[in-house]
Amino acid sequence: MKLGNKIVGIVLVSIAVSVAAGLVVQHRVIRDQGIQLTRETMRAAIVEAENVRGTISALNSSGAFDMPKLLEEYKRSGDLRKSTLYKTVPVVAAWDAIQKVADDNHWTFRVPKNNARNDKNTPTADEAAILEILERGDVPEYFRVDQAANKIILARPIKLTADCLTCHGDPKNSPTGDGLDMVGLKMENWKAGEVHGAFVLHATLDNVDAVARAGMIKTSLWVLPVALLVGLGALWFSRKTIIRPLEASITVIDAASAQEESSAREIATASQRLAEGASEQAASLEETSASLEEISSMTKRNAEHAGNAEGIAAQTRSAADTGTADMEEMVRAMGEIKAASDNISKIIKTIDEIAFQTNILALNAAVEAARAGEAGAGFAVVADEVRSLAQRSALAARETADRITDSIQKSEHGVQVSNKVSSSLADIADKARRMNELVREIAAGSNEQSQGIAQVNTAVSQLDAVTQSNAAAAEESASASEELSAQSVELKAAVEQLVKIVSGAGKRPAPAPASGSPPPAAGQAHPVAKAKSSPPVVAKAHGSKPAGKSGASGNDTLSFRDS
Repeated sequence: MKLGNKIVGIVLVSIAVSVAAGLVVQHRVIRDQGIQLTRETMRAAIVEAENVRGTISALNSSGAFDMPKLLEEYKRSGDLRKSTLYKTVPVVAAWDAIQKVADDNHWTFRVPKNNARNDKNTPTADEAAILEILERGDVPEYFRVDQAANKIILARPIKLTADCLTCHGDPKNSPTGDGLDMVGLKMENWKAGEVHGAFVLHATLDNVDAVARAGMIKTSLWVLPVALLVGLGALWFSRKTIIRPLEASITVIDAASAQEESSAREIATASQRLAEGASEQAASLEETSASLEEISSMTKRNAEHAGNAEGIAAQTRSAADTGTADMEEMVRAMGEIKAASDNISKIIKTIDEIAFQTNILALNAAVEAARAGEAGAGFAVVADEVRSLAQRSALAARETADRITDSIQKSEHGVQVSNKVSSSLADIADKARRMNELVREIAAGSNEQSQGIAQVNTAVSQLDAVTQSNAAAAEESASASEELSAQSVELKAAVEQLVKIVSGAGKRPAPAPASGSPPPAAGQAHPVAKAKSSPPVVAKAHGSKPAGKSGASGNDTLSFRDS
C-alpha cells in the first residue's frame, strides 16, 4: 500500500475514532444534563410542595379553617382520608401537590416514615437508609443515580413544625385530655424541628437515554458526510503537498546516502591507520619516557653520591687542616725542647768545670796534707774523698753531656722530620681543598643535570599523556567512523524501505548522479562495516591516562446537595 493511501486510511480512521469518541462524549453529556435537569425538576416539585405545606400551615395558624365544622363533617363521613379536614393537614396538602407533578412526569412518589400511621408509608430497606441519613441532618437532601435500575432518587426531609404538634406533640396537650389528637389517634410526643419522614421521588432515565440517542443519531447524520469530504480532501492534499515532494526528496536523499556510504568507508580506513600510528607512537614514547626515568634515577643517585663525597672531602680537608695545625704545634714544641737541651748542655759544662776545679783543689789539698805530715793526715783523707767525688761528678757530667748531646741530635732530627711532615700535611691540606672544590663543582653540576633531566622527564610525561589522549581520540575516531559507515549502510536500507513505503510495491526512483563516488549498481551488495572494535591497550607511563483507577461497581451514584 502506498504512503498516500496509508495517510488517507489513517485520517479516515482518526476521523471515525474522533466522531465515535465525540458521539460517546455527547451521549454522556446529554445524559448527565438530562439527569441534572430531572433532578432540578424533582427538587422544584418538592420545594413547591414544601411551600404549599407552609401556606396551609399559615392558614391553620391564622384560623382560616372552621375546625369544628370540619370535625363534624369528618365524624359524619367516618373516612378521614376523604374528608375536608384531612386535606387541611399541611403535609397532606404537600404530598398531594407532589403527587400531581409525579403523575404528570411518570415519577414514583413515596412518603416513608418511621412508625407511620399509614402502613403504606412504612419504609423499605433502602428508604430506611435514606431516612437515617436525613435524620442525622448532615445534608439538606439525598440524591442517588441507580445505574442498575436506570433511575434517579431524590429525597428531602419532612421536619415537624409547631402546627404538627397538634396531632403529634405531647400527649398532655391532647385536645380531648386522653392523649389522643382531634381525630382520635395517639399522640407521639414529637418535637418541632425533628425529622420523621421524607418526600421521596423515583424517576426513570429512559426518557433521558432516548433524547441522548436521538442526539447521537442526528449528529451522526451530519458528521459522516463531513468526515467523508474531509477524507477525500486529505487524499488530494497529501498527494499534492506530501507524497510528490517526498518522492523527490527521497531521490536526493538516496543519492546522498550512497555518497555518504563511500565517504564513510574512506574515513573509517584513514581513521584506522591514524589510530594504529598513534598507538605505535604512544608505545615508543612510553619506552623513551621509561628510559629517561631510569637516567633521571641514575643522575639523582650520582648527585647524591657527589654530595656525600663533597661532605667527606670537606671532613678530610678539615682533618688535614687540624693535622697541619697540630704538626706546627709539635714543631714548635720540638724547637723548645731543643732550646731546653742546649741550656742543659751549658749547665753540664758548668758542672764539669766545677768538678775539674774541685779535683784541682783536692790535689792541692792532698799536697798540702802531705806537707803537713801527720797533722794533715785527716785533711788528706778528706781531700782524697773530695777528689774522688769530684772525679765521679766529672764522669757523671761527661756521661750526662754525652746523652744530652745525643738527645739534642735526635731532637734536631725530629725537628727536621716534623718540618717535612708539616710540609707534607700542608700539601695534603692544599690538595684536599682543591679536591673539595672539584667535588663541590661536580655535585653542583650533578644537581643541575638532575633538575634538567627531571624537567625533560616532566615534559616527556606531558607529551606521553597528550600522545595517549591522541591515541585514544584516534581510536574513538576510528570507531566512530566505522559506526558512521555502518549507519550509512543502515541509512541506505532505510531509504530503500522509505521508497517502498512511498511508492508502494517495490518501486524505486532512479537516483540522481552525485558529484562524488557513484552509487552502487543494481544488485551490488553494500559493504557492511566491520563491528566496532575495542581500542588496543596502550600502556600508561608515569600516571598518564588514555583519553548514560480504582472504581466501584458503579451501579449507584450517591450525591448530596448542600443548597
